[in-house]
Amino acid sequence: MGSIRTLLERVLAAHGVGYELVEADGAQELRTEGMQASFHENGRFSIKFRNGDELRGAGFVVEDEVATVKVAERGLNFDYAHFLPHIEKCSTLHGHTASVSVEVTGPKNAEGYVLDFGVLKSAVKSAIEELDHKLIVSRRYIVDLKDGRYLVSFEGLGGSYDLWVPQSRVAVIEGESTAENIAAHIAKRLLISLSVKPVVVRVSVSEGIGKYAVAELLG
Repeated sequence: MGSIRTLLERVLAAHGVGYELVEADGAQELRTEGMQASFHENGRFSIKFRNGDELRGAGFVVEDEVATVKVAERGLNFDYAHFLPHIEKCSTLHGHTASVSVEVTGPKNAEGYVLDFGVLKSAVKSAIEELDHKLIVSRRYIVDLKDGRYLVSFEGLGGSYDLWVPQSRVAVIEGESTAENIAAHIAKRLLISLSVKPVVVRVSVSEGIGKYAVAELLG
C-alpha cells in the first residue's frame, strides 16, 4: 500500500503541489485539487482525476485498462548551452548534447492503446526543437530586451558575465537550467501538446554518458 502512495507524495512534493492525507472508510485518501487517491490495506488503490480518468490496481501493478508507452531513440537529442552560477564547475558558459526518453502512462482507448508512437515521438521532437542549439537560461538572468536581443547577466566563475544574445537563440525556463528542470520543462510542454490526457508523463534527460535526470508530472 505504501509504495504507490509514496511515489505520488514524492512527485507532488517535487512540484510543490499541496495535498492532504486522511483516513476514510478503512482506507487512506490522498487529496489534491485535481485528484483523489484511495489506498487500501489489501494493496489495492484507485486514483480519480478531475477530468474523469481513473487509474486502479494493486501495488505497482496497474489493471488492464491502463498502460505505458515509451519512446527513446537516437533521434531524440538536442544540443544546448547553459550555465549554473552556484556550481563552480558549471558556473561558466558551456554546452552539452542531451538525449531524451519519454514514458506516458494513461488509459487505453477503445482500440487498446494509450497513444500512437508516431504521435508521441512527434510531440517529443517538437518540444526538444524549442531547446536545440539554444542558450537555455533561467528567467531570473534575463535583465533586458533590446533590438531583438536579451541581456543575460550573472555572477559566474571569475566574475560577472553580461551577454547580449539574439532572442531567437535563447530558451527561457523557470528555475535554474539544470537537467532536472529541463526534463520538467519538456514534460510540461508534452502535457500541453498531447491530444490525450495522460495520467503520468516521465521524461529522462541525459547530460552525458551515465548521467540522467528524470521528471515526473501528473496529467
